[in-house]
Amino acid sequence: MSVQTDSINHSEIIHVTTRSVSCDGGVGPLGHPKVYLRIPGEQVACPYCSRIFILDGEGADESH
Repeated sequence: MSVQTDSINHSEIIHVTTRSVSCDGGVGPLGHPKVYLRIPGEQVACPYCSRIFILDGEGADESH
């Protein structure tokens, strides 16, 4: 996983290798409730903090 910052939108960009991700805002008690997101295409944005998760490669499907 690698992290970048979008200088225009000031959103954190996180590169991941799986289609399922979670986000809690990343700032301890000042974050937001943990949400679980699924990347349907190439990327998904957290509805709370606008953190952008970008899928590197095809990504593993973690279906159970």
